[in-house]
Amino acid sequence: MSYVDALPSDEESCYYAEHLEFRPDDPSYDSHDPSSDNDRPPPITDDELASVLPRCPNLTSALLSGIPDLSDRTLILLATRAPHLARLSLASCRGITDLGLSALAAHATALTALTLSHVRGATDRSLARLVRGLPQLRALEMDGLPLVTAHAVRDVWLFARGLRRWSMSGCMHVADEGFPWVPDEPQGGVGAAGPPTPARPKTKTWLESLPPLVLPATHKLTELGSLDLSHCARITDAAVRGVVAHAPRIRELNLAGCIELTDRALRALCALGGHLVLVDIAGLWRVTDEGVFALASACRRLRVVDVSFIPTLSDLVVLELASLPRLQHLAAAGLPRLTDHALCFLAEHTPSLETLHLSYCTQLTLDGVRAVLRRLTKLAHLNLTGVPALRRRGVRRFSEPPSEGYEEGKQGVYREFRGGKVQALGAFLEKEEWRRREAERANVPFRPRGDDSRALY
Repeated sequence: MSYVDALPSDEESCYYAEHLEFRPDDPSYDSHDPSSDNDRPPPITDDELASVLPRCPNLTSALLSGIPDLSDRTLILLATRAPHLARLSLASCRGITDLGLSALAAHATALTALTLSHVRGATDRSLARLVRGLPQLRALEMDGLPLVTAHAVRDVWLFARGLRRWSMSGCMHVADEGFPWVPDEPQGGVGAAGPPTPARPKTKTWLESLPPLVLPATHKLTELGSLDLSHCARITDAAVRGVVAHAPRIRELNLAGCIELTDRALRALCALGGHLVLVDIAGLWRVTDEGVFALASACRRLRVVDVSFIPTLSDLVVLELASLPRLQHLAAAGLPRLTDHALCFLAEHTPSLETLHLSYCTQLTLDGVRAVLRRLTKLAHLNLTGVPALRRRGVRRFSEPPSEGYEEGKQGVYREFRGGKVQALGAFLEKEEWRRREAERANVPFRPRGDDSRALY
């Protein structure tokens, strides 16, 4: 039996309960954001849950992110009274500390999926105990843990070899020392020129003094298919080389916001070859056309690609990405050098494209947008926010409404099109192009219209 935002009411229902789920009361409320303000109590309190758990021995799944005041006491009760617990989410439960997590590692040994995102009391010690004590762990989410460092990440590489999905987005203190070390390949090619300039000596912290994590070549996380390292701003190309060497079958990789990465990291990703189907490298401002070109050339099964907000990229990158035979979702927002040439190439070579994000690509014009809408019949989501050409009269009515608090004066014109409105926008632009040609033929001034009329005047 499953219960969502409710508790079993009697002994029998408690005994047969298998799934408990408590969702946050306000979806827009960010419980791990200290600036958020929400005085409404959760529908179920920690004490109420604690009174029921001793009578629920058959629980297999507990998603408790809707109880932000969840305590170690309740977590210990859950771990000791539910021996078959396989899936647990503690996301944003601010009352959890190492005490409760250590009990979880000792008693809930059947866990296969664990979410600890934004549990600010989690430290390296408790994570080490968890990965050592949970031999069946297949999915681990540890996003936004401010007390977690390279020590805990090293333990995951050493002991959680059965992981299939691993996320540690926004772990600000995780650095290269947490990842397997592999020898650095000599940098050659056109850009190589003599020995590197000696760097100024830098005082190392105690974390940077950790010895390299040298793993045997046979030690691989062969089942790891999804890895999220986004916004781990301290990792460098060396960490990516270690990931690829010891997790060679990654299918989905998120490196967005890892601002220290360069083209060398992307060249290392080429070793994933046909395994890689999703890659997010948004915000990697050190990356150039060369690195993205190499990645797209080596990983021909890519379906989802995000290269947003990399100001050095040009049309050449989009041309190479458009040649991917299975490309379905492309995000190339914030590329100031992108022009209509890239859009025309996309229109001709990506018939399976379903999602296209081109926000803040300021050089795009309505001609390029019209070419895309004319040829890409499967396109269901088009985002052109911040593109000045979309201020044209009559376009706003096809766009989704902006979110509350959106300021066009500061954030640019909001233009996001979904579903049938994508095709409606294409039909409108085609109609206006027909009117322009007819006006030229009749030798009369062309004046844009905002409605669906074909009248020239």
